[in-house]
Amino acid sequence: MSKVKIKTLTQKAVEAMNVAIQGVVDDHRRRNQPLAVWKDGKVALIHPSPVMAVREASGKYGKH
Repeated sequence: MSKVKIKTLTQKAVEAMNVAIQGVVDDHRRRNQPLAVWKDGKVALIHPSPVMAVREASGKYGKH
């Protein structure tokens, strides 16, 4: 019998956040509008290209 992997609340929250972020990026791409992001302590506007991918740097919360 195989084990069923149960997601923790944190894993579910991270997954939901990633889905939401992808939705925002897709919406901005469809409307051809720049995204406001935080970069080097300042707000920066970036234009979403068709090949733009959302990436998350390794953080203090462990490996995903």
